[in-house]
Amino acid sequence: MKTRLTAVILSALFAMGFTGKTYAGGETRLDDRPNLTVRGEALLKVPADQMHLNIAAVTHAETSALALDQNTALMQNVIQALKKIGLTEDEYQTGQFQIEPVWSQRPRQAPEDWRPRITGYTVTNRLAIKTKKLPLAGKLIGAATDAGANSIDSIVFDLADPRKYRGQAIRDATANALADARSLADAASVKLVRVLTLSLDNAVATPFRVGAESFARGAMMAEAEAPPISSGEVTVQAGVTLVYEIGE
Repeated sequence: MKTRLTAVILSALFAMGFTGKTYAGGETRLDDRPNLTVRGEALLKVPADQMHLNIAAVTHAETSALALDQNTALMQNVIQALKKIGLTEDEYQTGQFQIEPVWSQRPRQAPEDWRPRITGYTVTNRLAIKTKKLPLAGKLIGAATDAGANSIDSIVFDLADPRKYRGQAIRDATANALADARSLADAASVKLVRVLTLSLDNAVATPFRVGAESFARGAMMAEAEAPPISSGEVTVQAGVTLVYEIGE
């Protein structure tokens, strides 16, 4: 796992020799205290350990019943092919199923009484795959295509437990902010009194996506030549803002 840590100083506000206004009861309000504000960021590159892939069978026929029968047979072939590659039943499920009528197109010189009519039906059965068997990515696409699948969406590689790395990114970002606060205070010859506020600006994991155009040609290869698909890395990043009270 490669880690790249960065810290960006947003601002540093100093009021040398200023002790703040005192209000009733001897209270000094937070906004009146001299302070130093820094922002820390962390960026982690983590190897993906999970894959999402949508494979669909799309059929067209004059009647909905015929289109449905053709689609059912086609999808059964696709599923059997995926099982031979090594996919298990708990790694896929029906993601979307729909039957849509196909309407006739209006001709250029249509008569006044022209009305569109149904010329056929389209059935789409989409299979949603989620698996940790990343080396099978190319083989799954090749097997599905050979079995008749005619629609393959982009592949998404992500993390099965993103919170594990999210916490690490937050810790690294906070450590960066603390280190920069100390360096800035030392350079300005002021003391860090205490932390006034500490906020998390963001902490997200960005999946690695492979567009369909990246493997469309590869899927047309012979069965023995599965398209090469690299799982890549997931980007996990976090940012924190730290406000210190400072003194002379």
